[in-house]
Amino acid sequence: MVSWSRGKPRLYLADTDGPIDLAGLVGEEIRIDVQPGFRCQHCGDRADASPCEECQSKPPFQQCVYTPGTACTYQDCPFPSFKRRSCAHNFVVYLVAKDSVKAGITQADRAASRWAEQGATHGMIVARTPNRRVAGTVEDALEAVVSTASTKEWYDPLDEPKHALTEAVESCRDVLTGPLEPFSTLPSDETALEDRIVRIPAHFAGDDATVSTLPGLTVDEGLQSEVLGVRGQILATKDAVVNFDQLQGKQVTVEAPAECLPATEAAQ
Repeated sequence: MVSWSRGKPRLYLADTDGPIDLAGLVGEEIRIDVQPGFRCQHCGDRADASPCEECQSKPPFQQCVYTPGTACTYQDCPFPSFKRRSCAHNFVVYLVAKDSVKAGITQADRAASRWAEQGATHGMIVARTPNRRVAGTVEDALEAVVSTASTKEWYDPLDEPKHALTEAVESCRDVLTGPLEPFSTLPSDETALEDRIVRIPAHFAGDDATVSTLPGLTVDEGLQSEVLGVRGQILATKDAVVNFDQLQGKQVTVEAPAECLPATEAAQ
C-alpha cells in the first residue's frame, strides 16, 4: 500500500524492512514487474484473491465500515475490539477537491494523510463527530448536495479548487441543520472558511491530461520508465501508470536507485 505522512508518499511492500520513498523517485528511472499470485493484504496468507475469504467476514471488510450511517449498530457491535480500536474515536467529515468535490469521513487525527492517500489536491473539515457511526450519518446527509463517490484513476484537477470547495460549503450549510447542526464546524465568515482549506503537497512533474491517457500496469507485465510523479496510490511514469491500490495482494518487484529503497537494491 501507499501511505502518506507529513506530505510524503511511501510504498510499503510485505517483504521489505521499510518503505520506499516514492517522492524521491520523481525524475528517476525505475523498473516494476508484476507477477501472478496473491497474498491476502489483511492476513498475509496465500489466497486466490485479496482480501481472502476468511478476512472478508471480518472488519474492515464489513458493510458497517463502508456505510456506517446506515449499517452500523454501534451499541450491539459484533466486533467490539475493532470498535474500540477503529470506530469509537473522534471522526471528521470533510470535503476534498479532486476532479470534482466529494465528501468523506476519517478519524480526526488522520485527515490530511487521508486526503493525500485519496489523491486530493485540497481538503477541509466541515464537521466533527464522536464516532464513526455519527460521521456516517452526517456523510449520508451531505450526499444530497455533494458526491461521496471518488475516482481512483489519474485525473485532471479542478482549475479553481478553493472556489469549488467554498461553493460546495454553501450547499452543505443547508444540510447541516437541526440535529446535525451541533457537529458542523463551518464558519460564517468567508475569509475564515478559505483559511481552513488545506493544500496537499504535490510530487508531480508531468502533464495531467497526458498521464490520464496512459495504460495501467497489470499482472505479467513489466515497466521500465522515468517517474513523473505520484498522486494518492498512483505512480505516474512517462509510459504507464502504476495503481498500487489495484495491485494490493499481488507480487510486485521494484528496482530503483538505492537511496530510495529501504536496504537492498531491489524490494519485493
